Amino acid sequence: MSSAAVAMLADPTVQIALACLVVSLFVVLQSVKKSKDEQTVYPVIAGMAIGNPQYRCTQNEALAVASKCPGLESIKPVLERIYGNSRIGSRYFAVPDFTPGRAAKGDPLFYPADGSYQVPVDVRLDKFKEKAVPLVSDVARRAIKEAGLNVEDISKLVVVSSTGFLGPGLDCELIKNLGLTRSVDRTLIGFMGCAAAMNGFRNANDYVTANPGKYALMICVELSSVHTTFDDNINDAILHAIFADGCAAAVLKGARKSECPKGTLAIVDNHAWLMEGTEDGITLAIKPNGITCTLSKFLPQYIAKNIAFFADGFLKKHKLGRDDVDFWCVHPGGRRIIEEAQNGLGLSEEQTADSWAVLGEYGNMLSPSVMFVLSRVFKRHNAALAQGKPGYQTGMAFSFSPGVGAEGILLRQI
Repeated sequence: MSSAAVAMLADPTVQIALACLVVSLFVVLQSVKKSKDEQTVYPVIAGMAIGNPQYRCTQNEALAVASKCPGLESIKPVLERIYGNSRIGSRYFAVPDFTPGRAAKGDPLFYPADGSYQVPVDVRLDKFKEKAVPLVSDVARRAIKEAGLNVEDISKLVVVSSTGFLGPGLDCELIKNLGLTRSVDRTLIGFMGCAAAMNGFRNANDYVTANPGKYALMICVELSSVHTTFDDNINDAILHAIFADGCAAAVLKGARKSECPKGTLAIVDNHAWLMEGTEDGITLAIKPNGITCTLSKFLPQYIAKNIAFFADGFLKKHKLGRDDVDFWCVHPGGRRIIEEAQNGLGLSEEQTADSWAVLGEYGNMLSPSVMFVLSRVFKRHNAALAQGKPGYQTGMAFSFSPGVGAEGILLRQI
């Protein structure tokens, strides 16, 4: 550098000018960054609704039915322990067989009187359609209403289920019953088990992000009760002790930060992880006697071993840690599922209170379950905002699929 240049840089006036230039550039860059952030399109949940079939069954009632089943004779001594340790108080079912004496008029018992539970899979799927159509129609209408929309505003429909396979399916029934436009974009997600809602969110998120201003309806429905079997094994006893029926729907839109009210929670990312060597953890199959599920005794261990890796990797992508998360929507898949996720992440029971509450009141409804938990969080968040409080800043929801896969979404206030 020449002596003249050195002398010029030593001039206080020049130094002040350079400092002002640097500050100006920083302000411009920050403004550009802020402007870009303001224009980023985020998936936002505009409305949610949950629902269940009409038959509420206490755990004691369910135990009484199972105890009388001839297919469980060899394990009757352990039934009371299985049901008693479930931390489930009640569940809802689409068929009246588990609430003796309370069948609605014109709704006969579904299963044979001999206690065999032998019903062909096609008959079970017909019953699924009969019971699922009015349930999904009601829940979908309420979700759309909560979003402040008309049915014709929905341009994407995502239907999720692992317990019902139909063609034409529930998507077509919803179009007819709700009056959705017949050009609505449709996607069906099946056999992803308890994590299917996360995949439903992912599909709907991609659509609304690519189409700002348009709305997607994502709905999950599971009717495990129409696939009940009672073979003489612990697996069937556990399934009957925890699985239940339910439905949940969410309306999503793609919105820019500048368009969102203060305090809006947006889905900023999704994440999936297929655990190695865990294929036996959750298996689903379609058999002559219905859709079956087998849960490995090692499933809780698989979750305990992998959940921290899954969650920490997800958070790290956003320069976050577990301490930055102020709400956790853990899939309420059963007592051991919540406990091992809780222990693996170092969470307290208070931090997973919503998951325990949903498990206790509804049991494991498969894909809708985590949405029931999310619904509780959103109600509390919106109530806080209405009181002038800041609400939640960051949260994670996750559940588990056959594989075993962990699937989750990250929500942040934008």
